[in-house]
Amino acid sequence: MKLNHFFDNKWFYRLLSLVFAVLLFSYVNSLGLNSSSSNNNSDSMLSERSTTLKMPLSLNINSDKYFVTGYPEKVNIKISGASSMVTATTNTRNFSVYADLSKLKPGTHRVKLQEAGLSRNLSYKISPATVKVKISLRKTASFPVQVVYNTNQLANGYQVGDSSTSPQIVSVTGAKSDINKIDRVEASLAIPQGTDETLVRQVMLQAVDNSGKILNVVISPETVRVRLPIYSSTSTKKVPLNFVASGGSSEQNYNFSSKTKEVTLEGTKKALDKLSQLTVSVPVTGISSETTKTIKVTAPTNGVSSVNPNQVTVTITPSSVSNGKATSNADSSSSTETQSDSATAGSDTSSSLTTSTSTSNSNSSSDRSVTSETSSKED
Repeated sequence: MKLNHFFDNKWFYRLLSLVFAVLLFSYVNSLGLNSSSSNNNSDSMLSERSTTLKMPLSLNINSDKYFVTGYPEKVNIKISGASSMVTATTNTRNFSVYADLSKLKPGTHRVKLQEAGLSRNLSYKISPATVKVKISLRKTASFPVQVVYNTNQLANGYQVGDSSTSPQIVSVTGAKSDINKIDRVEASLAIPQGTDETLVRQVMLQAVDNSGKILNVVISPETVRVRLPIYSSTSTKKVPLNFVASGGSSEQNYNFSSKTKEVTLEGTKKALDKLSQLTVSVPVTGISSETTKTIKVTAPTNGVSSVNPNQVTVTITPSSVSNGKATSNADSSSSTETQSDSATAGSDTSSSLTTSTSTSNSNSSSDRSVTSETSSKED
């Protein structure tokens, strides 16, 4: 009875109506929010924008056969489309801009630039739209590096020695016509004001023709390490040469003769004061008969900037060591010539410098050589 009375009460229906009204309002409001969010997302997807990217320009050509010049390394491309796609393309840059030269012959051409990999839903504009290129036959050659510098900036009382580079030889690639014009490959070293010590620098290279014009070629490596010795005030000094055998057999002595008796050294006074002679190493490996060689003479130590002459001609005469005596491998007449030379040694005016040496380090080998020469005279 009480339950039936409750449902017959008008306040029950009023309360129930209020609840349904609140629920209906909440439902309608949520639909409006979802619709607004969906519209915003849709607007974001459908809105368009543009951006300009700088892209490297690639060439479609047989690069092993041809060398191309005249084109820019990078070009601009303006892309337009849906904001989300433009953003994704900007971030990934998974497309390229290229010039198709595959069907062109050597010469000068103007070609249209193209793109590859760009979405079809995006529009684009490449700037410049075309480029002018020069196609030439490709050539690669090797050249020594020459160091170029100006000594005006050196401190007073200082001078430079012989420069060196690492590497000494570089590879140059370019149009065949340009490679044939190369006169030298230069490493231009800048000497700071008041320099008074040796310079070591990494220097950019450039290839030039005989008029000094820089040529458009590719040098590998692009830079070299340059060392330029710089010494204090120098003087000159003449010192005798001392030839010593390098290599060879311990069973042989080696006589050395040269028309060059002495050389002139140039360098600091301190360095020159330490030198009373200049030892020159003569390779004798494999020599079994009289042989003439041209030997390079190098500066012996830091502080000596040059040697003049920087190479000498040396005659090498081997002689075997046996039973305490040295027997010459040269012509048998050499014994007679030795006696004649000994007899006229006081009046000899020849500029020849003769040195007898053995590859053996023992004193007994030297004694055997002297004994042999004495016996020759007594005979």
